[in-house]
Amino acid sequence: MMDNKRKYFKYNEQDILKILSDYLHANSNSESINSQAILLGETAKDLRLVAVIGDGEDEDLFETDLEEIDKKIDFNGSY
Repeated sequence: MMDNKRKYFKYNEQDILKILSDYLHANSNSESINSQAILLGETAKDLRLVAVIGDGEDEDLFETDLEEIDKKIDFNGSY
């Protein structure tokens, strides 16, 4: 039985990526952006988000190989 004071959430991968991309956009200090993001790894082992945020005019952003970026940069999140 569900507790009336609790709220339960269940998100699929696309919802998770959208939420995280929206968060990054809100903290990028830009009105117009493009973004691309992927989840890599395994749950409870090494799951991670790799994302790129750029100016709204930066259409080349979508050509970014995020798996290659994953190999080149360290974790740099704010949490």
